[in-house]
Order: sequence, then structure tokens, then C-alpha cells
Amino acid sequence: MNPWTDLGLVDLGDTLLDRQIIGEDGTVVGKVDDLELRTEDGRWIVDALLVGPEALADRLGGPIGRLLHHVGRGFRTQAPQRIPMTAIRRIEPTIVVTTAVAQATTSPSEDWLRRRVIGRIPGAGRASR
Repeated sequence: MNPWTDLGLVDLGDTLLDRQIIGEDGTVVGKVDDLELRTEDGRWIVDALLVGPEALADRLGGPIGRLLHHVGRGFRTQAPQRIPMTAIRRIEPTIVVTTAVAQATTSPSEDWLRRRVIGRIPGAGRASR
């Protein structure tokens, strides 16, 4: 299944960046923080979606990017998580990926926010039901 079949030219900033990523089973993965690109025959090809504060820091750059790199180290010590384009099933307001990829990809910053901030709001556990 290829969600790009009939799209023609695509504005990657509008179509992919900062979109919520979920699994087919509803598992929340995080947001698209950056894209991994390569060139082929003079065209840019998107290889993967990148998730994690370090990916966003690289995209933003400058003082804010340096701050995010510092904050990101508190959540993760490895490179941003990579979701291959072949794992994308649908592009809606959210990006839907395979259940296996969604369960294997975690966003430490999303988990931290869910546990430390959102989870402490009264009624937050029932908000999406």
C-alpha cells in the first residue's frame, strides 16, 4: 500500500512535519520532528520520518535548537527514532503507521509529558473515551 500514489507534488512541510503519528491500533507514537532525505537522479526522496527532541533541535537550529539538544539528552541518549516511509499506511490529519512500527517506536518526551503533566490533570484518563 502506497499513500503517495495519486498525490503528485507534495509540500512536505505541510503534509508531514509536526503531524501526529499513530499506529493502526491507535498507539500514539509522537510527532514528526524531522525528515530523513536523500537525492536520487537530482530529486529529493524522503526515506524516513524522524521522532525525538534531537531531530527537532536539528531542524530548528540556533539557541532554541541547542536548548532542545540539551533537554533531549534528558529523555534519550541515542539518535532520533526512525520510521521508514514503507511503514506509513495512511496520511490523514494524523499519519497512520503499521501497528508493529508504532509499538516499537517510542517518544520519550511524549511519554514524559503524558506521565508528568497530562496524567496529573483531573479527568485526563477519560478525555479520549
